[in-house]
Amino acid sequence: MNLNPEFQRQLYLECSQARLVGIPLVLGCIFTLSYFIDGYHLGSATTQTALILFMLITLLWGARQSIDSIVEEYRDRTWDTQRLSALGPWSMTWGKLFGSTVMVWYAATICLLVYSLSTDNQATLPLLLFYSICAGLLVQNGGLLLGLLAVQRGQSKNSSIFLVAIVGFLAIAPWLTELASPSPLNRPLANTNWYTSAIDSQLFHQVSLLLAIFWCGLGNYRLMMQELGIRTRPWVWLGFSVFMTVYFGGFIPSIFYTFSLAAFLVCSGLTYLGVLVERNDAMRVKRLLMYFSQGNWQRGLEELPIWWLSFILTLPAALQLSLSSHPLIEFSSAFHFYPLALALILLRDCALYVYFCYGKNPQRALTLSLLTGVLLYGIIPGIFKALGQTGLASLFFPLLADSATGALICALLQTGFVMQLLYRRWKIST
Repeated sequence: MNLNPEFQRQLYLECSQARLVGIPLVLGCIFTLSYFIDGYHLGSATTQTALILFMLITLLWGARQSIDSIVEEYRDRTWDTQRLSALGPWSMTWGKLFGSTVMVWYAATICLLVYSLSTDNQATLPLLLFYSICAGLLVQNGGLLLGLLAVQRGQSKNSSIFLVAIVGFLAIAPWLTELASPSPLNRPLANTNWYTSAIDSQLFHQVSLLLAIFWCGLGNYRLMMQELGIRTRPWVWLGFSVFMTVYFGGFIPSIFYTFSLAAFLVCSGLTYLGVLVERNDAMRVKRLLMYFSQGNWQRGLEELPIWWLSFILTLPAALQLSLSSHPLIEFSSAFHFYPLALALILLRDCALYVYFCYGKNPQRALTLSLLTGVLLYGIIPGIFKALGQTGLASLFFPLLADSATGALICALLQTGFVMQLLYRRWKIST
């Protein structure tokens, strides 16, 4: 049988004799102790121990393994050699994902087997197994995704990346623990209102979890294509943006501006996310403009930053919201909701981040952007507002303006100034 070479290499690295023998030995000692605590039978202590160990193994150790499968290669300077191999992006992706976590699932299978034998809540066992396995796959896929993004940014330390895995563990662990308790059997079946349909909540959550795994895996595949030097166009990001808009739009009460509001919120968030994960290279923009000027649209789309696409999708939604009458106009007593002004503020924030990326220390771009955001969103407007100068405060935070026109003018002034600074630094960088 011809195995995936990357998967086979990971098996050689992970499946040592010490691990194959040591993992069941250590787990056996732990379960023996819980067996004694339960009074020499498989009871609640063994059940809880098995579930906790499964979550620790799959969510923390599994995420760490998937992250290290990429970051360690980069740190040891062997990643460039792998990129020059004949392996395709799909083989490289699943080989690293499942190969690096093979011992994780070896240990997790033992925990699930012990849990299945010791639990008194057999009715929820299939559901728990489904959610547990899918949650582990999602976190491990996310770990590989973060590892690929770290390599793209030249980051060789995985301590900060691993914090995301810890957050995922803290979010998922209580949910699985609650699912394992007998209480869900006593609860009435609930429905999730999505658009005009009432869908069984359990089915909706299962489908949502599977879709999350799908999009995360597809993201890994596309990032691996970029790492292997394969040209890609932003169709996957466009599809993901549309999917997220449709998905979250279903939770907003069904009114005529529902889709516009969902598109504006989702695409704004994806614009921020896109500018953070994108390679903000000055020469890339120069190539993009050159291809578009030559009418070479295919190559131009290959160079198009994904956050540009998300921002473009934000504009029609912002225009539709601006022309419609909706209750979000008076968002709060402190400030207003002006969609077009918000779109310009979004562009200003992204331009500031790219401006710092073009500087001498691009590693500090995020820190400098956050510091600038604190000044523009909070401190400077707060000072002027405390002095009773609402007009000057609106100049820095346009949502404080009393009219949409005033907010739009203030946002245009800010965005124009920042874009001018960005253009000058871009000319210097190219």
